[in-house]
Amino acid sequence: MTKKEIIIEKAIELFSKNSIANTSIQDITDACGISKGAFYLSFRSKDDLLIEIIDQFIKELTVSFELLMNDPRPPRQKLEKFCDSTLRVFNERFPLLEMLITESSKSLKTELLERIQIFNRSLNDITLFLLENTYGAKIEKNKYDLQLCFKGIVQSYIDFIIHHKNDLEFKKISHMIMQYMDALVEQQFEPTLDASVFASQFSCAPEPQAVQQIISNEIKRCKKLYSADHFYGQTILAIEKEMIKDNPQLVILNALATNLMSEKELRWLATLVRRLYPKPTT
Repeated sequence: MTKKEIIIEKAIELFSKNSIANTSIQDITDACGISKGAFYLSFRSKDDLLIEIIDQFIKELTVSFELLMNDPRPPRQKLEKFCDSTLRVFNERFPLLEMLITESSKSLKTELLERIQIFNRSLNDITLFLLENTYGAKIEKNKYDLQLCFKGIVQSYIDFIIHHKNDLEFKKISHMIMQYMDALVEQQFEPTLDASVFASQFSCAPEPQAVQQIISNEIKRCKKLYSADHFYGQTILAIEKEMIKDNPQLVILNALATNLMSEKELRWLATLVRRLYPKPTT
């Protein structure tokens, strides 16, 4: 474990026990057995630490979505796996996430909101992808309504799990969600949403420039980590050079991003590149 990882782990323990407001940097350094100077070598402030914690959660979940989209298992199994994984993650992490959002300062909330919006866009992409691959042409007419229903069912179970803390079987719930979706698909109801209406939910999504800045910051971080690695170092540089062109080639950027997915530390960068520069459909 690196010093930074130890600080994050101890901070999460203290925040969960005492709240964010009642946990000082001194409390964190005492728990880690380090000096304040050592803390500031890793984080500029407590807000900087909070951003890193929320970033870590969003990165892990978004990357897991990206990996699931490329998983070789059958589409229906992938959709059920998505339900199971999402329920488990939010069951484990939601209390901390809720605390981070409610206790954050106004300036910190703005930064967190940008990251959450990127996450929400990824969530919409993967749920639509999984539903289309599972049910095919049967849902073409009303896929956006079905996606909204699917997300609503999953969210309802998340809310129940969080507030009741019962020992529920996530696999059983995931299987039941699939049965609900099967029944809805068979109904063949008239759609109320179309692509244009559905797209309006992203009207508050971060500007591409904001996402590009997040990617640029991640590139800087990864370049430092992989400066001695020829393959990954050159791949990161190639992404950086392609991004600054007037007309970046989407196929090239997606191919380069794919090369990074095998390396855990680089998956977030790869995922961000794919989100900002989606592969052209044929």
